[in-house]
Amino acid sequence: MIELSVVIPTFNTAQMTLRCCRAVLASLPRDSEVIVADDGSTDGTAELLAREAPSVRVIRLESNRGFAPAANRGVAASRGKIILLLNSDAIVEGEALREILIAFAADPKLGVAGARLLNPDRTPQWSGGAAPTMAWMIGVVSGAGPLARFVRRRGSRMQSDVDWVSGAAMAFRREVWEIAGPLDERFLFYCQDIEFCVRAGDAGFRVAILDAIRVVHAIGGTVSRGGAERSDVLRHDPERLWADLLTWGGRRYGRRWMFVARSILTIAAAVRIGARAILRRDNAPFVRAINALRHSDS
Repeated sequence: MIELSVVIPTFNTAQMTLRCCRAVLASLPRDSEVIVADDGSTDGTAELLAREAPSVRVIRLESNRGFAPAANRGVAASRGKIILLLNSDAIVEGEALREILIAFAADPKLGVAGARLLNPDRTPQWSGGAAPTMAWMIGVVSGAGPLARFVRRRGSRMQSDVDWVSGAAMAFRREVWEIAGPLDERFLFYCQDIEFCVRAGDAGFRVAILDAIRVVHAIGGTVSRGGAERSDVLRHDPERLWADLLTWGGRRYGRRWMFVARSILTIAAAVRIGARAILRRDNAPFVRAINALRHSDS
């Protein structure tokens, strides 16, 4: 078994994936490997990597099944004691990979470590936090969500214990994966990281954001290739995010909770749509999101 495996799921982001791999290879510790799980790409990703980054191992899925299946395939093929799950639209900085190994070696109770994520303009990005609650979800759906990003358990400046960290750059011990994994493939776009981290915490492992691990993340690059990418995850993709949050809550808290939450969140969404209509703002994404809420299931 080797020390570190970096697993990068990708779908039709050839050039972005190559940049990600080059940044990883430039600072890769000895006794490590890089695996790209190609989720049915049709843009020549595998061929580009074979030509420009031949040391990267590419695992090809026959069809596009989503982030979680690709990540699970990549992790299943990995050999590292520590595994870093990294989005293809993320760039590791400095000695981030070495800092990951140092952090796990220093704390046997640390099970999952997330990076301090940065937007491309160097502003802080949402990197993790407390498990979603009903009040928090109402804030997100109603439009008060920007306040919710500050709701997290605070730790020291160097590392902060949280309930979950972003799957954009999430490192974990293999033993944690064996207990809390794999990622739940029923979530199509979001909440796989929340589900995995909460299970790890339930099993007694620490989950923390480590300030020494810095990763620049272009939100949306691995979700959709169309349209402008938004830097605010709470507003980025309401149709997918809201439904996955409700589905996660139903699995965590039960179907009765989900029934009540669906009704309350639908009202909150309607209030938001009404307010935006008065201001003559585009409501199409939120209309689709409210329909997704009505049809989501646990």
